[in-house]
Amino acid sequence: MSISSLNRASFFQPSSSISQLKPAVAPAQGVVGGSPAQQPRNDLRQMLMADSFEQGPSKLGGASGDVSKQLSDMVGQLMQLVKLLETQSLGGAAQGAQGGAAPVGGASGAAPARQAAPAAPTANTSAPSHPTYNSDAGPGFGPPSAGSTEPAPANAPWLARNNVGSPYNSNMQLIDEGQKGQFKYTNTFTNKTNEPQTITLWNKTGENGNPNDGQNFDKSTPKTFTLQPGQSQVVAFDTNSSVAWAASKDGTAKPGANSGQTWGEATFANSGTGWSGFDTSQISPAGHNGKMSITHEATGKTVTEANAWQTEKDDPALHDVGVPAGPLNLRTEIG
Repeated sequence: MSISSLNRASFFQPSSSISQLKPAVAPAQGVVGGSPAQQPRNDLRQMLMADSFEQGPSKLGGASGDVSKQLSDMVGQLMQLVKLLETQSLGGAAQGAQGGAAPVGGASGAAPARQAAPAAPTANTSAPSHPTYNSDAGPGFGPPSAGSTEPAPANAPWLARNNVGSPYNSNMQLIDEGQKGQFKYTNTFTNKTNEPQTITLWNKTGENGNPNDGQNFDKSTPKTFTLQPGQSQVVAFDTNSSVAWAASKDGTAKPGANSGQTWGEATFANSGTGWSGFDTSQISPAGHNGKMSITHEATGKTVTEANAWQTEKDDPALHDVGVPAGPLNLRTEIG
């Protein structure tokens, strides 16, 4: 949504006007929590845990008078197996020392066994190519951008120049799901449609340092990534980041390409108030489309395209979700 003429900063200002924006204290109905793993059925559990010597002599082959002999025979067989394994192990080690292990599969010249395909790399496998600093939001972010801590005019909070990192966009990182616990502010994007969806994610502050110029992709470079059906991607954000995003099937990233889509917006730890917030928007332009839901994982509070900003006169208390200072993990579902 184009917000250059709108006062849309309400969701991160802890004033009396947002008394209705306090996050829900209990998860919404239907939100899946950390339910315990399902326990195995009793009969299956007993089968897996029951050894034959716990079930009496009948499982060993006969009457109780034959138990000693049968146990002795079993021990003898086990000892023979151990010796055989030791012999094979020593032979293989000696052969390796003389010039390499025998080919897999037996006879010389046999084709080696097919190697397993390597695991897909995580989203953040290499060190950042830019300088980093010790951020309380997590590792790997670029230093805060110039002027990002300067307060916005009291009567025009939408003119804030939030942190965009140095270099530009280094306040955002695509990370692996397993790294999520290292970061204070995250958003997990999931494609719930049956078609690939390209997420275009941008800082509201432009690459030129102007407020609300990040949405003009001829002047500012957004981050983009494509999600296959059912796929998810976690993005981590640095403190005092204010961002927006939209999804498109064609993946185009140019001025106006995503302006007809439902937009998501979020601020993480505003430098002036410490508050965070999120909302969905369909103000610009008319004829918007696209289903999107954004959920606060800790509380279950959710906003969707159904309760998005529709007009410039909308009441922020009905659309912006304010979150007091502290960690914020969002979940955004497309479709």
